[in-house]
Amino acid sequence: MADLKAQGVNIIAPPIWALLTVDNDNQIIASEYALNAKASGLDIITWTLERSGLLKEGGGWYYQSITSAIDNDGDMLKVLNVLAQDVGVIGVFSDWPATVSFYANCMGLK
Repeated sequence: MADLKAQGVNIIAPPIWALLTVDNDNQIIASEYALNAKASGLDIITWTLERSGLLKEGGGWYYQSITSAIDNDGDMLKVLNVLAQDVGVIGVFSDWPATVSFYANCMGLK
């Protein structure tokens, strides 16, 4: 990641599953990839929040790294919170922006 930054890359855009993992208590946390990108000074935009199937059914490809920690559609807000607070993304692509807008308004984000 430091090499990318040194080459002039400022923003990366990996899928959600690359940025999240689960800890020993099956809680959603930032992945090593995300932490390394953040430590290297890279900004992150991720995709796609509401593209795959229902989270109560595992969420599909976009949520493959955290399937064990999601079991209802409300977990999307947990995912978004970890992306915003722990990963520190500067943006999230979403097929349905209402969830991201709702989160940002509740958290007082701009």
